[in-house]
Amino acid sequence: MSQHAGRSPGRDLEQHFLDICGFAPTPEQQEIFNFLSAGDFSLNPLLVRLPCGYGKTEAVIAPYLAQVLHNQWLLAPRLIYVLPTRALCNQIRDRIQSYANNIEQKFGKKIVVGIEHGVSSLDPLFFADICVTTFDQFLYGYARAKRVGRHFDLPAGSIANSIVVFDEAHLYSPYTHSLMRALLEILTISRIPTILMTATMPKSLEAGLLKNENIRDYERIEFRGKWPNHMGHRTVKWHQEEWGFLEEEKISSGLNKVLNDNQGKRILIVANRVDVAQRVVTALKDRRDLLTLIHSRFTVSDREKKEREVCRFFGKDKNEQKPGIIVSTQVCEVGLDISCDILITECAAADALVQRIGRVARWGGEGIVYIVKPLGREELIGEDWSIAYPYVDKKNEDESEFAGRKKGEFAGIAWEYLKNAPSNLFIDWTATAEFCNRMEYHTDDVEARNALGQLFEATLFADELAWNLSARGEMYCSLSVVNEEVLLKNEKIIDEQIDRKAKKGKKTKIEKQIDFEKLRGTLVNISYRYLAWIKPENLRKYDFTEGKIGEKIEKGRLQPFQTYVIDRNDYYDSNIGLRLVKKEEREEPDKSEEAASCLIF
Repeated sequence: MSQHAGRSPGRDLEQHFLDICGFAPTPEQQEIFNFLSAGDFSLNPLLVRLPCGYGKTEAVIAPYLAQVLHNQWLLAPRLIYVLPTRALCNQIRDRIQSYANNIEQKFGKKIVVGIEHGVSSLDPLFFADICVTTFDQFLYGYARAKRVGRHFDLPAGSIANSIVVFDEAHLYSPYTHSLMRALLEILTISRIPTILMTATMPKSLEAGLLKNENIRDYERIEFRGKWPNHMGHRTVKWHQEEWGFLEEEKISSGLNKVLNDNQGKRILIVANRVDVAQRVVTALKDRRDLLTLIHSRFTVSDREKKEREVCRFFGKDKNEQKPGIIVSTQVCEVGLDISCDILITECAAADALVQRIGRVARWGGEGIVYIVKPLGREELIGEDWSIAYPYVDKKNEDESEFAGRKKGEFAGIAWEYLKNAPSNLFIDWTATAEFCNRMEYHTDDVEARNALGQLFEATLFADELAWNLSARGEMYCSLSVVNEEVLLKNEKIIDEQIDRKAKKGKKTKIEKQIDFEKLRGTLVNISYRYLAWIKPENLRKYDFTEGKIGEKIEKGRLQPFQTYVIDRNDYYDSNIGLRLVKKEEREEPDKSEEAASCLIF
């Protein structure tokens, strides 16, 4: 690894930032601008490690857009910006679009900013000047798993003449990081300029991604420890508490006291699992200051509405800000540009905690953080942190530096570390980085080799479906949550058509076609294993070939990577989200280990 030494910025550099972004660059942004503008850096990847809210996006977008002003393409004619979640794609795309608009308004030069993910597919071939996409779509694009109309196309050609940016590169599972490592090897060997950006990547993961026989060296530009004046003075006081959110499905006395002592402030409560967040909101339902709940099991349309609400209530616009309580899961860690006065969070892995605390006094001022015990299957975690999902790696069973804690018990290690951590842990960059480095994440060498083989095969055979190549470590499916009345109306139309056909002596198999676009806003992505919580007879499969909703599913016929239709009235509440047990069957909290993780989409 080589540590890049920055050069003194010139007048043009600062003016570029002012013209494009509307503010002067930080020292690290200046260093990145100079490094990227110097010419070819495709031999080695670049790692950028800057704190949350520091402007990593602007650091790479400004030098790319500066090419447009000078018509000198030293970097690449395209930029592909890869992110872990759809929500983050939407936000970053809007942010980059505003900078492109500045270029057009001031200099008359148009920049096309595209977006490509599972809900918004506007640039499937990565042809835009800047394409913001998810890791999944980037992977499938490289592997030729793209269909436009009836034809396969090759987005890999667009990738070949782009600069590729992986932002929030730490936010993946070990399996996906193995795929990322395989892609990084391919991009480096192909001399495609590549940048990894992160705030909280542990050293162990950095080494796993960037140190191997195909990546001989990499550049690094890191935060120097001084927060710029224009971002405001920020202080964060934090407390470690032994209480949790709930006591017998009621708000705990500890949580209740914090809420009552801070009325009139913006309070963010973050749970590690969706079911816990749902139970907390249910217990809080009678409070007038409860604003909303947000997690990954809302439909696309409801999720977008809630993201707008959260960003309005806790956003930068003081005219729109609203004091109160927002309950969230990990979805608040990235993709939501928000700031709260009080954060109450379950203990999680170090990097997740740092991301959450990055939402406290984000634009300056003073914030307070309460880190509390997480819920296990039902009760508070005691000594057994092996059930502190999703922050558990069962493959890492070695003993950690803390007695009784395995290296794969990430939340447990964080809890032990916090007992003797300094008071400035979350405002001193050196202390924060040391905290994150306690997490021993890894990429699996065997999985990485297998991932390379999968990529080569997918490219060779032009795979379209994810059966042979999946970007995530576990199988998933999509649920379309619709009203029963809609399904009954559909059945009635079919029955009437069948009756008319039968009377005329014709074949009676008639199906009503439904455009998938009409269902897109009703979708919820979940892990395939969660289908075990839904009786098959309550599901209908959507047939993409015929464009129709099929009959009820027979037992044992459920498959991953499919779209199923489910009754909204039984399983969904627009305030709570998807519940995996029907209303009449909900007698006690979910005790299942299988339901103990939270997926982010």
